[in-house]
Amino acid sequence: MDAIDHEPLLTDTDLANRIGGLIGRAIQRQLWLLFLDEHSVLLPTLMPNNELPAALDGEDAALIASMLRQAIAGTPIESVVFVWERPGGPIASDDDRVSAAALGWACADAGVPVRAQLISHDFGVRAFGPEEYSGDELREDIDGVGDAGHCDHSDGVFAGDQTGPEPQAG
Repeated sequence: MDAIDHEPLLTDTDLANRIGGLIGRAIQRQLWLLFLDEHSVLLPTLMPNNELPAALDGEDAALIASMLRQAIAGTPIESVVFVWERPGGPIASDDDRVSAAALGWACADAGVPVRAQLISHDFGVRAFGPEEYSGDELREDIDGVGDAGHCDHSDGVFAGDQTGPEPQAG
């Protein structure tokens, strides 16, 4: 890794650019897990998983969140980044939205800090913000969401999300 790999990824644009260089355009459907340290520097572990249902349900998402909580405990991992790789255009599908919502809610419930979710598509990588997948109407589409509804996601921000407005040039 060269020096630029140690630069903090402070914005969604920074993340999309770096991940675009690492993962690139979509080839197959899979979920990538990436990890950031306390300075928002990308850690050298990329975990692809291509054994996913078309859309995650609440049980699948809770299992992933539980495993992540255990895996990151006591490590330098400060937050997780999810990249949904799937062939197609940049517009999120219903399955994309249901999966991202289920995983976002499950991670919030499990105390797993999620920095961002992104989509790797046929033309590149883009940020996949909570405003695209946090609507209450998605809860009906997520089987097994269980008690996840006790978290207030109505503002479009999950408890674990650390995304905010882009920093202003000073």
